[in-house]
Amino acid sequence: MLSTFLAMVGCGRDSASPASMAHFIRDDQGRAVILRGVNVMSSSKSDPLRMPALEAADVTRMSQQWGFDFVRFLIFWDALEPEPGVIDQAYLDRVQERLDWFAAEGIMVLVDMHQDVYSARFCCDGAPEWAIHDDGLGFELQTMWYANYFQPAVVRAFDNFWSYEGEHQMLQDHYADAWAAVAQRFRDHPAVIGYDLFNEPSPGSAFDALELGRPANEDGRSAHFDRERLGAFYQRVIDRIREVDADTYVFYEPRYGFPSAGAPSYLPALNDPRAGEPQLVLAPHLYSLSLEATHAYAPSDSTVLDWEASRSLEAAEAGTPVVLGEWGLDWSTEGADRFGDDVTSMADRMMVGWAYWSYDPGSWGFWDPATLRESPSIAQLVRPYPRRVAGDPTSFSWDEAAGVFELSWRGARDVTAATEIYLPSRVFPDGNDVDLGEDAARATLHLDSEREVLSVTLPADECTHSLRVTRR
Repeated sequence: MLSTFLAMVGCGRDSASPASMAHFIRDDQGRAVILRGVNVMSSSKSDPLRMPALEAADVTRMSQQWGFDFVRFLIFWDALEPEPGVIDQAYLDRVQERLDWFAAEGIMVLVDMHQDVYSARFCCDGAPEWAIHDDGLGFELQTMWYANYFQPAVVRAFDNFWSYEGEHQMLQDHYADAWAAVAQRFRDHPAVIGYDLFNEPSPGSAFDALELGRPANEDGRSAHFDRERLGAFYQRVIDRIREVDADTYVFYEPRYGFPSAGAPSYLPALNDPRAGEPQLVLAPHLYSLSLEATHAYAPSDSTVLDWEASRSLEAAEAGTPVVLGEWGLDWSTEGADRFGDDVTSMADRMMVGWAYWSYDPGSWGFWDPATLRESPSIAQLVRPYPRRVAGDPTSFSWDEAAGVFELSWRGARDVTAATEIYLPSRVFPDGNDVDLGEDAARATLHLDSEREVLSVTLPADECTHSLRVTRR
């Protein structure tokens, strides 16, 4: 049950500026969108049809049980284009069936062209067999999947893919055309918010193993790869997508490796050729290398803070929103809860969306479909957040110990829709109190108890607003 503390009618017009990274995805009503959800899902990689072990009931659970409004959905080049120039429409039909499930629950989908270690031939997933050009170099399967990235055949396959000026230019051309086929098919789908161009792009022979242990090097191999290879590739694919879809957001990632642990990326500014405001989103991943190596999250681990600093700077320079496309861990790790708290609190500070890796059972998961039971780790993922903000958020935070959620935002005269806040009853078991300060007398509140979403409607203006929700 809600109770509102009334106060004098007023309009806060303080001069405090929004956070430095004040770029947001917008919905069709002009509201800032904060996305929270999960990757769907690792099981797709081993499925012969490249489909996740997912039912419509799982999608309902994501929305109604956990308040997720976002999914990063894996698709694969080998399933999409099994032969050069041949797009498998039956595969896209299967994808669309699942997209329809998400649309029915109001969950936005980022379509992710996924790869790991370039191709299924090299242990994992990604490119079709015809797109592997490894020049006959050797490959020996490694115990740790990611070590396969450094096998000679894999390195050469990536090098040939990135070398657009070389003899294998057709690889990127095919890839861009495949993306155009996806965009043309799903550009009007109500669930699709964006396209994630390439999962964790490996630099091949430009991978710099010393990068994490030394200061940023703007003239190093990584910087040259980002500027000369990866950035140019992204621009080609963006341009091709825009030939068939002018409006859907395009997401792009830093290179595979150390940026996910907080190192800088050197991607150049990308151009969105659409008319109007750019619709580009930086979509980095976050993983602690020391946590995974030692199975412990040490108090001295600076991954989260380093990541926050690097990504904030890069997003500000690029002028793009940020969505954390992947983060996750083995929840049996020592200090796992603290890592989860650090990542989610950092995402709140940066006001960015995220998708947890992933909706699969096991030690990294939060749900067991066999027993229909949640893992304790779900407590780290289900938390209050502003789903839609009528204007620009300037800050929000959740203090679990105190049971207090706070949101500040600056309104906009052309945005009349409500601000929506997800308030899960599991963290407010005895209810909550909502304080809107000076706005209380002119605000209209509505609580959708089934969706656990509080809607706050205020007159459209450029005032600064604040809301505080306190656990009873």
